[in-house]
Amino acid sequence: MTKIVVFGANGFIGQHLVKKLAESLENSIVAFDRFSNHQVGLDHPFHNYPNVEIVAGNFFNREEVSAVLTGIDYVFHLVSATNPATSNKDPFIDIDTNIRSSVELFQLCSEKGVKKVIFPSSGGTVYGDIDCETINEMSVPAPRSPYGIGKLTIESYLRYFKFSAGLDYIVYRIANPYGPGQNIHGKQGVIPIFMNKFARKEPLTIFGDGSMIRDYIYIDDLIEMMAGSFDKNNKFSTYNLGSGIGTSVNQIVKSIEKCTNHVPKKTYLNTPLTFVHKSVLDNHRFIKEFNIHPKTKLEEGVAKTWDYVKSIT
Repeated sequence: MTKIVVFGANGFIGQHLVKKLAESLENSIVAFDRFSNHQVGLDHPFHNYPNVEIVAGNFFNREEVSAVLTGIDYVFHLVSATNPATSNKDPFIDIDTNIRSSVELFQLCSEKGVKKVIFPSSGGTVYGDIDCETINEMSVPAPRSPYGIGKLTIESYLRYFKFSAGLDYIVYRIANPYGPGQNIHGKQGVIPIFMNKFARKEPLTIFGDGSMIRDYIYIDDLIEMMAGSFDKNNKFSTYNLGSGIGTSVNQIVKSIEKCTNHVPKKTYLNTPLTFVHKSVLDNHRFIKEFNIHPKTKLEEGVAKTWDYVKSIT
């Protein structure tokens, strides 16, 4: 069997990824995260899969991480203690948590004989504000925020461990994922945050004039791309995973308004200096190599996400 550990398994991407990987009974998956006692006991969808083992642990504890790596083939590193907002408030957080713990993980993976580490990086922040229609992997990264700098630093350490210890890896620079299961009360993800406001009939807070453009990818498409490529003999170490389509914040709002038949009040604030105005990822390298295409149009994805939000609010 193929033995896989997913660190950060209880997060938005993690939950979808574990379920997808578990569809193949040839995979044996350790789902590692800060699960609550009742989730470990009975109350978690992962219990529906016989090939998934739930491990409640602290990613920042070296001994607990080491304990689950023995005999593992593939490691997904989805843990992050920060988001762009918290990193901007304190640029030391990424250094003290994400970067240090990632280096410790890679060192342990090298010692334990792990085949490959898979790291979902941030396509929206790693590249910075590059003036082009779409950004490809040959573009020189110039992150403007501590969050993006932290992600790029972790990528660099993966490259170091491949050269120094032979640890194989793949980096997915992901656009803005959205869909059912995303935290609607969080500080990251404009679609779920806005939908929560729509559901509560509250005004929206928009940075700038709403013309800021991002690349949004529906969660099912993202997971198909990750699960269909991580164990292949990849030609490159880095791939952009996005829809390849730019959508402004104003367009997102219009799409949700159409879906919900509600037009909220809007408040516009000054854009933070670290924000990138436009970020659209060129996904052709990935599609050419793996022949997996994002399929979900924004209107369809927004409608499915709204159905989820309605069910929990």
